[in-house]
Amino acid sequence: MADVCEAAIGRGLEEIAFTDHLDYGPVDPDYFRPAEFLAALADCRERYGDRLTIRTGIEVGEPHLFADQAAAVLAQGAFDFVLGSAHYNVHMQAGWLRDYFDQPMDEACSTYFEMVARVAAGGDFDVLSHLDLIKRDARKFGLEYDGPGPYEDLIREALRSVISRGKGIEINTSPLYRGQDEPCPSLEILRWYREMGGEILTLGSDAHKSEFVGAHFGRALEMARSVGFTRLTRFEKRQTRWVEI
Repeated sequence: MADVCEAAIGRGLEEIAFTDHLDYGPVDPDYFRPAEFLAALADCRERYGDRLTIRTGIEVGEPHLFADQAAAVLAQGAFDFVLGSAHYNVHMQAGWLRDYFDQPMDEACSTYFEMVARVAAGGDFDVLSHLDLIKRDARKFGLEYDGPGPYEDLIREALRSVISRGKGIEINTSPLYRGQDEPCPSLEILRWYREMGGEILTLGSDAHKSEFVGAHFGRALEMARSVGFTRLTRFEKRQTRWVEI
């Protein structure tokens, strides 16, 4: 965590949120330790708090399926920000594993976006993360992803749920520093979100390593502005605050 804080300060960021994974799927490791996580955050605030605002976050996988487990963790601290994620499809197949793509690509994608729609409709979260993550995983295995068009109905269903529930989405830049040509979501999906009335938008670098903290945020800001966003969202005690861009 200290390395991440140092990197954020070095890159001119004023505020970050640590959003470690909280996952309960069939092939997820049981590694998250809330007390240790919160203690480490407190230490970072003591060391860097005069130079960097550090928010307490979490990324909950399939929050609609594991609501009780997630609630028990959230009750252990004053969390500022909760991401909701789909890492599996509706059959609970893990989308980041190579054998997931042994099925036809259209089925791999459609069942993934079905799960995204279910996450968006239920569960406790503030922002739906990396909405079209399936493309990042497909492309890392050298497979073709044909864009959001064939799955537009499911994606729009998810966006409608997000908007109606007062939630948001993020621009996740992790595909860019992995050598791919667009973040999650694509510009097209981001435009749909804005045109449908979406307002809550955050930036995430999904930086599992300090070297990627804040990576390609300039590109993400350009995308946001290009579809009509004039402000981004920050979270404090799970309440929205606005930052003009």
